[in-house]
Amino acid sequence: MREERDWLRVVAAAYAAGADAWTEDSVTVHRVTGGFNNALYRVESAGQSYACKLCVADECRRAAREYAALCLLQEARLDIAPQPLWLDDSCTIVPFPAVAYRWLPGQPLSPSPTVQQLAALLDSFHCLHAIQSGDFQDYGIRDAWAHRFDFDLYLAELRDFLAKYGAWLATTDPEGRNLRDRLAWLVDDCAEVVRTTGVNPGRESVPLRLCRVDPNLVNTVWGGDGRVRWVDWEFSGWGDPALDLAELRWHAASVEMSEAQHAWLRDNYRPPDGDHSFEERLAVWDHLRATRWPFLILRWLWSEYHGPDRLRLTRPVAEPAELHARLVYFIERAERFANGVGPNRLRTG
Repeated sequence: MREERDWLRVVAAAYAAGADAWTEDSVTVHRVTGGFNNALYRVESAGQSYACKLCVADECRRAAREYAALCLLQEARLDIAPQPLWLDDSCTIVPFPAVAYRWLPGQPLSPSPTVQQLAALLDSFHCLHAIQSGDFQDYGIRDAWAHRFDFDLYLAELRDFLAKYGAWLATTDPEGRNLRDRLAWLVDDCAEVVRTTGVNPGRESVPLRLCRVDPNLVNTVWGGDGRVRWVDWEFSGWGDPALDLAELRWHAASVEMSEAQHAWLRDNYRPPDGDHSFEERLAVWDHLRATRWPFLILRWLWSEYHGPDRLRLTRPVAEPAELHARLVYFIERAERFANGVGPNRLRTG
């Protein structure tokens, strides 16, 4: 383990030099592209491959959160994540918290998974959501990051997005006022859904399960052995499995999945035993997450003009015209769902 930890100095040298590849003392590291927040390196040392992720140091405590989840999954003997190696949050060798794990061979799932891959994806969620908070007390697992057990807090976030980014959009884009008004309508629709629901999303009212919160298919690893494994657990923690399932449906990385595939996942997902309000919560989460995604695209568009909205070790890059087109697409997608038009109103049972 000491030898493995020693190569963190080589990663530090590669990061300081801004190098995509760096070799030192028989250790080679390669910067892995992708990701919107952190810096990921593949490390080759003594014939073994490792992953080392440098994480933004913020209140999320990303590296510690990821390491805790990986250790818990290893203890639970669930083969849906890489083997953890160590956590270094001292910031003495590199100026960021770092987490290391064994490199998982394979490739991310196709944006439109095969039948076998879809079944494995569903199985990974069943494995994950089988982990209950009362079964594992000694791993420092917190509530999932930004998982608020209160619908009104999500509404407040949407309104904040609208005030900051919607106002900017209305004054800088020829279609901006119209798009801002459509976003405002979506937020009002969410407010009405929340106002009229009788379901309680409170922490004491839902079956707490280990949740990823960020089911980006780019973070899957398909090795061809019939299993889907996940990397990037920095937001994970205890949460409502209904929110996890809703985010899988509406995440930007899931847009190429067909409506039939999304419907199959919903129809075959097994909610926790005795969770009688699961589908009611899922319906509300669907509205909130479908509406949130256009704002996330809008925030990205805003960042292309104003710089990153927060500290990032990897800056996502896209053409403003492409982001504008995506913004319109995600608004239209949320509107179809809100209006119950077409196959977007998926069955949940």
